[in-house]
Amino acid sequence: MEYNAGLMLEGGGMRCAFTVGVLDYFLDRQLEFPFVATASAGALIGSSYVAKQRERNYQLLEALGKNPDVISFKRMLQKKELFSMDFIFEKLANEQFPIDFASFLQTNARFIVGTTDINTGRPLFHDTFTEKNNLLQVIRASCSLPVLAPSIEYQGKQLMDGGISDPIPINPLIERGLKKHVVILTRNKGYRKKATKLNWFFRRFFKNKPELIQLLRNRHLSYNQTMRKLLEMEQRNEVFMIQPEEPLAASRIEKNGQKLEILYQQGYQEAEKNFEALQNFLKSSEKPSTYIKDGVVPS
Repeated sequence: MEYNAGLMLEGGGMRCAFTVGVLDYFLDRQLEFPFVATASAGALIGSSYVAKQRERNYQLLEALGKNPDVISFKRMLQKKELFSMDFIFEKLANEQFPIDFASFLQTNARFIVGTTDINTGRPLFHDTFTEKNNLLQVIRASCSLPVLAPSIEYQGKQLMDGGISDPIPINPLIERGLKKHVVILTRNKGYRKKATKLNWFFRRFFKNKPELIQLLRNRHLSYNQTMRKLLEMEQRNEVFMIQPEEPLAASRIEKNGQKLEILYQQGYQEAEKNFEALQNFLKSSEKPSTYIKDGVVPS
């Protein structure tokens, strides 16, 4: 089943185990979308969904949960890197559980990954990947959290987590003319982001990047404003949201494999429970007659 609708995946670090469960159910039901927009950790698991690699995300989660060195506060103090990005993106995502890039290219889905230019503060979206290394580099940049991981140089720009400048990237889908959107969130219903208490730290750490500091200071405002927009779109039957009913019992840096398994099962079950309603929501969304290479959907 393929519908003329967009799929948006929120990030959230290890909380994205919930999203993995949702996407695996979608793959089991052969549900596809012509456009998938995401940022941060959602970019890593979203690439597996687009490539139709049913087991890859679960294997990545399992490997991350079993390796105690993936998240290390000692490394954070020594190298300013909480997550072992080389291990995640070189050893796991590229060597042990590589993306099937041929399958990724053969699908009709346009994969849109959000990043943040840390020198200008602007969101940059990438949707063209001619080589596997380009895809992995952009995904790594989108997953590089401020302070917790170094920025990534790509095409002459210094990039970091796409969630900084656009925490819920629904606009790239709207701008492509789509009228229906399926949104997978890792935060529970009713969640509102609070202002950070680390502004003093960001001012010191990024003292030469005022635009980035402002983004980090106002991120909660951007997040909550977008959530209000999504709720309004939901009232107009333009958005279908799948998210946890209650706060997830895991953090962004969760290392407990059992908790990650529970999150995965929650996501799978939530997708299964909502699937009939989702199908009804998508019924008015017809499959595109052709794939538009430049990403524009005919009106």
